[in-house]
Amino acid sequence: MKQKPLTILIMLLCLGGLFFVQLWLGIPFSVSVMISIFTLAAVFWVTEPIPGYATSILIIFLEILFFANPLGLPLLKVAQGKNPAASVFLSSIADSSILLFLGGFVLAKASVKTGLDRFLANRVIRKFGTKSHQVLLGFMFTTGFISMWMSNTATTSLMIALSYPLFQILPEKEPFRKALLLGIPFAANIGGVGTPIGSPPNIIAMSLLKQQGISVSFGTWILFALPLVVILIISTWFLLLKLFPEDGSLELVVEFPEVEGGTGSYSFQVAAFIFLGTVLLWFTENLHGIPAGVIALLPLILFPAFGILNEKDINSLEWSVLLLIAGGIAIGVGLQQSGMSLWFSDILKPITKPEYAVSVLFLLCILALLLSTFMSNTAATNLLVPFAFPLSVIILPGSQVYLLEVCLGIALSASLAMSLPVSTPPNAIAYAVGGFEIRDMIKAGLPVGLFGLLLTLIGYFIFL
Repeated sequence: MKQKPLTILIMLLCLGGLFFVQLWLGIPFSVSVMISIFTLAAVFWVTEPIPGYATSILIIFLEILFFANPLGLPLLKVAQGKNPAASVFLSSIADSSILLFLGGFVLAKASVKTGLDRFLANRVIRKFGTKSHQVLLGFMFTTGFISMWMSNTATTSLMIALSYPLFQILPEKEPFRKALLLGIPFAANIGGVGTPIGSPPNIIAMSLLKQQGISVSFGTWILFALPLVVILIISTWFLLLKLFPEDGSLELVVEFPEVEGGTGSYSFQVAAFIFLGTVLLWFTENLHGIPAGVIALLPLILFPAFGILNEKDINSLEWSVLLLIAGGIAIGVGLQQSGMSLWFSDILKPITKPEYAVSVLFLLCILALLLSTFMSNTAATNLLVPFAFPLSVIILPGSQVYLLEVCLGIALSASLAMSLPVSTPPNAIAYAVGGFEIRDMIKAGLPVGLFGLLLTLIGYFIFL
């Protein structure tokens, strides 16, 4: 504990040195400040001397201090015009994308509390059959679908709990145990790609696209991502069966625990109605015109109003994740307000050409996949997506499709990094259960991530 303040102090001194080196090189003052803030965010998110959400708040604080200039320091005044208001940077915390993700959290909390998630899992898994390969596909598709609407961490915990009766009847050396234990977290990671609320990187990409005037509706995201989810789950299922084969004679007949209180209970029926109503409104956003972020407020109103959720439930939501996402949005705001995007564009313009479009997309997606393997996919997306804008504008000026493809490619690639236990919380949960080694996860997770990257690049040629 005594070493942590010293480590933070050394990091800050190094960042201060970086700032003065930039000024010595002739980089504009505001750009130097933003580069230093960005570097601080990268270092702190990777090394975590303070929690990730605290780093996000620090980013917003520094941007207000240096760009809004509430102290009125002459050095920080804008040469022409006025400094942006502090509210410009504080708006990152109340961005509509944050509200959308908050609505997803509330839906998930109500589903878990009323047993709606368990009801869905029980009914769907049984439809696939009793052969081992059918059971695995049932678990993976069910996990993927639930993960589209609630935290992939919570989904993995739920589905592994439901799989415990299977592990009790499976022989200890049966390879199918590994296939099932890996299939659940992998499907949760893949399913999170399917909707804007499925994973924090999705929300970050949507929000930063909105800053550039590109609005991606709930339905549009699903139209793009759902085929990717289905193809990846099927290919992952096939890969796991090949890596951990069994002779096909294994019959798995097991009764899953039913929902406490039954499906006829008041809380279950109200939760199901609100859940389906919210999802329907999200899907029909283009028809009624109500933004998805505004619709996301309805569960936050209705569940407490009908007594499904109480104050303790609301307090237990993952507020720290929302603050972490806000840090990525704030970086995007800072890049615009500091003029760093324009400066970065001017620097890269001589060496960037339209024929490099696919190469740049591939490089950014590979980088997202690599970073997310060893750090939070939210932090990786926070760092990479803001730089996608100036790069995309230089390579294909005026092409919103390319900008959209690059941002979504980064977000999706970050979510598909799953080759190590530290890559995602679902992986860590499955590894904690035991029954497989890290090399088993690498052997299965790395091909899935690379195949997902390939599908993203194919999507570029389809939608361009």
